[in-house]
Amino acid sequence: MDYQRLQMEKEVLARKLPASAYVFQNMNTSKPYILLGAVTNSKNIYTIRIDLDQFPNEVPKAFVTKMLLTKTGSRMDSASAAMHILGSEHGFTRICHYGYNSWTPMVSIYKIYIKCRLWLEMYEAHLRTGKNIDFFLNHQA
Repeated sequence: MDYQRLQMEKEVLARKLPASAYVFQNMNTSKPYILLGAVTNSKNIYTIRIDLDQFPNEVPKAFVTKMLLTKTGSRMDSASAAMHILGSEHGFTRICHYGYNSWTPMVSIYKIYIKCRLWLEMYEAHLRTGKNIDFFLNHQA
């Protein structure tokens, strides 16, 4: 991500989120990422990590920064279309937020955050009901 795009992303985030809700990490390295705090409607707190090494040209990897468990206690560490997850890395659950065919370099970090935040709501609905995330959330191309 070039300097101009980074500044634009920072401006958008500054307008939409409190400064304490996000932090850019390792921006001058080959493995930059952003951490964003997310509070669900039921007041649970999660941290989302979005890897920025290929952003905005490719769909960035997004994670919840812990290994999530299903309602039955299974680790969410392998790809599952029904649960909208893409496996795991860094010991974190990787979540699906954009299909490759839906991606455009015009998508902002904030929009990815909103999609991840929505995914967290559906994850909590899964924990309450046992229904797959697929029941609540449609797939994109």
